[in-house]
Amino acid sequence: MKKIESLKRKEAYLEQYSVRSLFQYPDSIGFELYEFSKGEIINNLLDPIGHLLFTVEGRIRIYNIRNNGTPALLAEGGGFTVLGDVEFARKEVSSYIVEAAGKVTCLSVDVEKHRAILERDPVFLSFLLNSVSEKLAMTTAYILEPEDLRDRTIYYLEHADNRTLHGVASAASYLNCSKRQLLRILNSLQAENRVVKTGRGTYRLKQ
Repeated sequence: MKKIESLKRKEAYLEQYSVRSLFQYPDSIGFELYEFSKGEIINNLLDPIGHLLFTVEGRIRIYNIRNNGTPALLAEGGGFTVLGDVEFARKEVSSYIVEAAGKVTCLSVDVEKHRAILERDPVFLSFLLNSVSEKLAMTTAYILEPEDLRDRTIYYLEHADNRTLHGVASAASYLNCSKRQLLRILNSLQAENRVVKTGRGTYRLKQ
C-alpha cells in the first residue's frame, strides 16, 4: 500500500465518480488517495473501523471464510464501490475480507476524524443504508451457496463481474478444488453451450 500525493489525480477521481455528491458538506471531509498491489488484503492495511474506502480503479474480491476454512467468494469486480460501510454502521470489524485482484486505487475518508459530521449527514447516511443493504444481499447469497462443485462454479460465474471467470487457478482456489477439476466442469459447461471461452483462462456465463 502507498499513499498517492497527486492532488490532480485525486481531484480527477472525485469528479469522475461524483464522490462529493455523497455528502451534504463535502468540503468538511478530507479525502486521501491510496494504491494497493495485487494480492494485498485491503481491509487489513487500513483500520477498517477507522476508514471508508471508495474504489475508483482496479478489481477487488470480497469473500468470507466457510466453516471448513476455505474462502467463499461474495463478489468480484471493478468499478466504484465503498468499503468500510458495514464497519462504520456497526462500529466493529466485519467478517468480510477484501483482496486486491490487481492494482487497486481508493479514495479514503478518515472516519475517526470525521465521524461526528458523517453521523449527522442525511445524504451520506442514505447512501450508507443502500450500500449496507447490498452487502446484506451478498451475505444471504453466500449462505445459500450450493455444495456441489458444478453448481458452485455456476454460482461463482453468476456473481463475478460481467459473469466472467478471470483465471482458472485463481477461481479454483476460491472454489476449493483443483485446476483440473474446474477445467473439466468448464469444458462440460462449454459443451452444453452455457459458457463461452473468451480468452486464455477466461470464461463467460451466457445469459
